[in-house]
Amino acid sequence: MTDQSRPATGYPAPPQNGYPPPPQSNYYYPNYNAPQPYYPPQPRATFFRRFFAALIAVFIIFGVILLIVWLVLRPRIPAFTVDSATLSSLNTSTSPSQISGTWSLHFSVANPNHKLHVYYDEIEARLFYKNSLVSQNQLPPFEQGTKNVTTMDAQLVASSAYLELDLVNKLRDDRSRGSVKFDVQVLALVRFKAGGWRARRRFLRVFCDDLAVAFSSNSTKGNLSGGPRRCSVGI
Repeated sequence: MTDQSRPATGYPAPPQNGYPPPPQSNYYYPNYNAPQPYYPPQPRATFFRRFFAALIAVFIIFGVILLIVWLVLRPRIPAFTVDSATLSSLNTSTSPSQISGTWSLHFSVANPNHKLHVYYDEIEARLFYKNSLVSQNQLPPFEQGTKNVTTMDAQLVASSAYLELDLVNKLRDDRSRGSVKFDVQVLALVRFKAGGWRARRRFLRVFCDDLAVAFSSNSTKGNLSGGPRRCSVGI
């Protein structure tokens, strides 16, 4: 006979204590508390991270030093002024197309710095008429102390220099009206120095535009009109 106290094979077990058994599930719940594997950092990646961190630190330190130097020295660009200009022996020719003349210019150069000396190592002056180069000349170097104003003379000579025919005709027309405008450019290689500190050499670019030279009638000599002219200066 069949034992009535045992469940039949193939049927679920009867509930225990009157409660049904919990449902069975095949879903896997990961154990987040399980120890994770450790991957040590690669030596190459660590080197590059440290290298870039050190590089950034150097740039920051260098920038702070430059800022402190600038706050202490307060560097300022020198100022250039054309006090006078004379044009003599002006002569033009259309066959061939040439120009001759002597330009004598007198500059005032001011160093506004309280702690920086300025050294002008190489200086070149250039003369233009309507963006066309007429003459150029090297000027003697000089040095300038703090809060100092130095005079500088430049003589530019054109001896049968070629100039386009259209420009020669325009210059003749300007001369007949009594005033000719020229542009002067000064290029200087300068150094700034204060005690044991010195900056690297820089190019100083000076532009003196529209210098009007006035002529009296039937005269080959003219002088700067309108008084001294302040030039624009850049580095």
